[in-house]
Amino acid sequence: MKTFKFTESVKMSLRSIASNKIRSFLTALGVMIGVAAVIALVALGNGSQKSVEASLQSLGYNLLIVYSGQPKGPSLVRKNTTNIAPSLTDEDLNFLSNLPKNMVLHAAPESSVSAQIKFGNTNTGGTVVGTNLEYPSIRNFHPVYGAFFTEEELNSRKPVAVIGAQVYKDLFNEGFDPVGQKIRINGIAFTVKGIMEEKGSSMTDAQIFIPITTFQKYISGSDKYALINIQAANMDTMRDLQKFIEGELLHLHRLPGMDSADFYIANQLDLLNTMEGVTSTFTLLLASIAAISLLVGGIGIMNIMLVAVTERTREIGIRMALGAKSKDILSQFLTEAIILSVGGGLIGIIIGVLTSYGASRFGGMASVISVQSVFVAFGFAVVTGLFFGGYPAYQASKLDPIEALRYE
Repeated sequence: MKTFKFTESVKMSLRSIASNKIRSFLTALGVMIGVAAVIALVALGNGSQKSVEASLQSLGYNLLIVYSGQPKGPSLVRKNTTNIAPSLTDEDLNFLSNLPKNMVLHAAPESSVSAQIKFGNTNTGGTVVGTNLEYPSIRNFHPVYGAFFTEEELNSRKPVAVIGAQVYKDLFNEGFDPVGQKIRINGIAFTVKGIMEEKGSSMTDAQIFIPITTFQKYISGSDKYALINIQAANMDTMRDLQKFIEGELLHLHRLPGMDSADFYIANQLDLLNTMEGVTSTFTLLLASIAAISLLVGGIGIMNIMLVAVTERTREIGIRMALGAKSKDILSQFLTEAIILSVGGGLIGIIIGVLTSYGASRFGGMASVISVQSVFVAFGFAVVTGLFFGGYPAYQASKLDPIEALRYE
């Protein structure tokens, strides 16, 4: 019997909705837009977070960087390292390189300077980076053509260079093989060994990598390093490793504490956590803004349902006169409100998924659809229908049958 009554309520609700197609569509439109907005905006927020994580991973994995100079915060990139007096020594590098492999996988020194690069009559600007053979592994940055310099070239201070993608574009015609060619860096001849992969960053792609020994001999004239890159063996122990290295370097530099240190360590985890916090807050803000449209859609449902109760007052009176109870009237109007919200929610899911895909496919925006956001948005749409449809349904169920029959 209950199943029969429910089926009848659904049939009557569908007939009522079908008899006012445009009004019903406009009523459900607010829910559609709200659900679609929540799904699409959360997807874009998640995509932004994934893009940030990918960008940080492109700098290297499990990365710690020991910088010369006073602490400047958690940044893994210092644009003014060339203006900082190097304070890191071979003793520091040897200590870090010789740590057990269960603590540190690789360590690579780095010093850099801006320079003019010339090939024939063509000039361009770039950043010359002196480092060692461990750098490509630490920074996840490898040659795509030719090769990185060798250990023999590092030990013998050979003037060889591996050029960035932008440097290649600036100096050579497309398709030209630069390997073995001579370029001049600040007037000094270097033999090109290879071309680094393109990272998409104007700063990174304009770098030229040379052996750190060559850098010290021809460019800096100093045996100290601006920074040392470290690849930790385990992400879970990076903070403990950072504290251990700080303590050991303070001992090597004969300094009492970090307050007086001539170095500091940037931890990739700090930057990752900061960026994740920012993107998570941004995603939550977008979802909250989108959820407001769901509330507006709910108010629209309540408004139309109140109008429907007024329009169908005489119909309600006839049904009550024929034996319908208050709960039957309540069930019918509540079912109608739920159908509008559920229908709008389902269409909204389709629109939200398609919008997310379109933004990724055609708009060049990263988007990651969250199954959780789909369920939350749809659940909120159903609750909206129940909540905002409840009052009009209650009003309909409390109508006096005699007064309802008199209504014109």
